[in-house]
Amino acid sequence: MPSLKHFHIFFVIVSMALCMFFCYWAFNNNMMQYFYLSIISFLLIGFYGIKFYSKIKELGL
Repeated sequence: MPSLKHFHIFFVIVSMALCMFFCYWAFNNNMMQYFYLSIISFLLIGFYGIKFYSKIKELGL
């Protein structure tokens, strides 16, 4: 059974993939404000994922 930690990491990866798809969609439909918003969201979720992963490594979970 997957732990909450594994689900959290999976959710961060899926969220980043969704941001990348939304970025592609917004660029193709010439909606640049959503394009920039999705890039910013992708970077923030990635930063959060890295911080979360380093924190669970530090705690030894």
